[in-house]
Amino acid sequence: MAHLKHLTALALTSLLASMANGAPLIVDSFESGDMSATNGDGFDWHPNNRTSVVTAERVVYNNGEKDVAIPSGRDWDPKHGEHSLRFRYGAGDHMAEQRFNLGGDYEDIWFQYWVKVPINYSHGQSSPNNHKFFALWMDGYSYKGEGPTVAWEFWGASDGSSRLAFHYSEGSSTIMGGHQGRADFISVPDDRGRWMEITIHAKASSNGQSNDGVIELWRRWENESPSQRMLMHQKTDAVLPIPTQGPQGWHAGYFMGWANAAYAKDTEWLVDYITISTEPLLDSGNIAISNVAPNPPTLSIDN
Repeated sequence: MAHLKHLTALALTSLLASMANGAPLIVDSFESGDMSATNGDGFDWHPNNRTSVVTAERVVYNNGEKDVAIPSGRDWDPKHGEHSLRFRYGAGDHMAEQRFNLGGDYEDIWFQYWVKVPINYSHGQSSPNNHKFFALWMDGYSYKGEGPTVAWEFWGASDGSSRLAFHYSEGSSTIMGGHQGRADFISVPDDRGRWMEITIHAKASSNGQSNDGVIELWRRWENESPSQRMLMHQKTDAVLPIPTQGPQGWHAGYFMGWANAAYAKDTEWLVDYITISTEPLLDSGNIAISNVAPNPPTLSIDN
C-alpha cells in the first residue's frame, strides 16, 4: 500500500511539473473514437460537417453514426494510434469542414497537427480555385467580428499541384484582405499519399491597433526531422487587435472547409494528432512533437 501511495505521489508530481512547464491545452488523436475531447476551459468540437472519425478499415463516428466499412480504393491509415479525422469531398462537392471552439480566449496560440494528402489528389481547375485550409478568429469569422480573423487557403496550378497563402482581417467588421506569401505546397503526383506536419502560430497585437501581431506557419514532411521544418509564412507586424467586447483573444476556428474548385473525383483528406498550446511547439523536445508513444491516447489537459 505504501508503495502504491509513493507511485501516486510521483504521478501527481509529474503531472504538476508538466503543467508548470507549459503542457498543451489539449492533444487529440481521436483515440476515443468520437469527437468528445475537451478540457477544463471547455474545448469543443462542433458537429461533423462531412467529416468522420475513421480507422484504417472503418468509419467509427459521424455525429453518432458508427461502424461503416471502408469503401474499396481508399487509404485511411492514421499517422498516430488507430484513428484519424477524415474530410470527405465527394466528386463535384465543395464542402468538408471541422469547426472547433477553444473554450477559453488566448492572445497567443499554437496549433500543430498532421495532414495526409489524398492519394488521388489533384487541385480543381475551375475559377476561382482557392480552397480553405485553416482559419482562426476571436469573436466572429471575417467581417462578422469586431476582432481579427486569420486564414490559410491553397490555390491550384494547371498540373493539379497547389500553393499555400494566408490572409487576414484587422477586425472592425472588415473582410480579410488579399492573399500573401503564396508558396509551393503540394506537388502532383509526388506528394500524393504523404503526411505533412503543420505548425501555426497566431499572436494578437499587444495594445489596440499596434502593428506587432504575429502570423506564422511551418511545414515538414513525415520523412523530415523537426529541425527541417520549413517556415512558409511569417508576418510579425500585423494589426490583430483584441475586440473591446466579447472574447479577449483567439476563440474559434476550423480545419479545411469550402473548396471553390470542386474535385473531379471523391477526394479524402486525413487530419491526425492535433496539439493546441499557449507555448511554442517548435522545440524538438516537446511532448507533442517527438517524445510520444507509438499509439498515444486522446489527452485532455487543462493548462
